[in-house]
Amino acid sequence: MSVESLKEVDDFFRSMRQAFNSRDLKTFRSHFWTDKRFSNLDASGRRDRGWGAYEEVLDQEFRYLETLTMELKDLNYQTFDGQFATAVATWKLSQVDPEGRNLEQHGRCTFSLSRISADWKIVAQHFSPLSAEDAAAE
Repeated sequence: MSVESLKEVDDFFRSMRQAFNSRDLKTFRSHFWTDKRFSNLDASGRRDRGWGAYEEVLDQEFRYLETLTMELKDLNYQTFDGQFATAVATWKLSQVDPEGRNLEQHGRCTFSLSRISADWKIVAQHFSPLSAEDAAAE
């Protein structure tokens, strides 16, 4: 693993979180492989096949929710030949709907990244909730 690749991936995830938290769909989108083969596995069990399906869900969340914040902690990643990377982390999503109801979710996530041209892109991601035992230990 080169120090340069690790810094690039670290900067990549910082930028991705900032775009999500500011609900900047255009910038957030730039972090992803916007192909029909992209795959998102959501903590609720939903599977979005293709970027378009995932983007529709994001668009609704970004428009509908009063507040939407994502945190990634304990981010651990590996890079391979500067062309492929994997990352695992714990995540927390805080949402407030227009009626003021607050929902917090948290769990673990995995990202698969590939260098496409000169940029890193998430080609697949998976979010899973923490079990009751794991949540109590956190």
